[in-house]
Amino acid sequence: MIEKIRVEDAVGFPLLHDFTAIMEDGFKGVLFKRGHIVEESDIEALKNIGKDHIYVGELEADQVHEEDAIAEISDALFGANIEASDVSEGKINLTSKVKGIFIIDRALLRKINEIGDYTITSKKSYSKVEEGDKLVGARIVPLWTERRQVEKAKEILKAGPIFEVKEFKKLKVGCIITGDEVYYGRIKDAFRPVLMEKLAEFDAEVLGYEFLPDDEDKVVEAYEKFKEKGADLVIFTGGMSVDPDDITPRAIRKTGAEVIVQGIPMQPGNMLMVARDGGVYLMGVPGASIHSKITSFDFFLPRVFAGLDLKREDFLEMAEGGLL
Repeated sequence: MIEKIRVEDAVGFPLLHDFTAIMEDGFKGVLFKRGHIVEESDIEALKNIGKDHIYVGELEADQVHEEDAIAEISDALFGANIEASDVSEGKINLTSKVKGIFIIDRALLRKINEIGDYTITSKKSYSKVEEGDKLVGARIVPLWTERRQVEKAKEILKAGPIFEVKEFKKLKVGCIITGDEVYYGRIKDAFRPVLMEKLAEFDAEVLGYEFLPDDEDKVVEAYEKFKEKGADLVIFTGGMSVDPDDITPRAIRKTGAEVIVQGIPMQPGNMLMVARDGGVYLMGVPGASIHSKITSFDFFLPRVFAGLDLKREDFLEMAEGGLL
């Protein structure tokens, strides 16, 4: 049985949970750990953090302490490339062990949070993360919960982990930059510096930058050469809009690759085109990438480096939140 008593009467009793202190110097952390036996010298410190009363006693058989409620499900919450902290202040944190893409089973996450006392919050799914990044915070709201809620959470998690991180792979990349105006020196190319900067964020072996005029056959020929060199990804720039002279989308189709999407509900970057030719991804980069720091390209390039199997619905779901 749990009862509330004055802190002065708590000497000799174990604390039922971690007690957090927020100090004037900015410190926020655990002042007393769960299980600490209250001593006379602790009374003033507890009062200084606003604890005139505390709970003492033992939980009933059908009650589960906040820390145990999280600890019992923590290992089932996550899969590859994630590690869990120790339980502290009634919660755990999950962090990434690698650089990659953070992926969530959204349906399972919602089910866990619908149980009642469990609250699990995270970064957005498909976020690009670094080693050591905090991904998830999990806890229950009260000091203890019902055993049935813990068992329900365990049953939900039998379907698989909610969270995982896909580590970025090393990819061979070919870059094809099209446009008569660039090829014939009428204007200075602006795409290569952009691609160099974006690819530098990954383990990319760049096979080369091929500059070509607006000629479908030459673009297809350049693609085939990169493919022969073992390219995992070929990036196409220039001529991605709807003008008659914009031949790049037609050239991508002419390679025989399966087009996953051409044009997506994101701005800037409506004109992104993605196709797949066996194990090779083809990406047509929208012109907005030259002048906009973030476009649709920045959302899907990491997914390719993570080895994800891209589908049309992955692009369509970006409509909400896709106005960048």
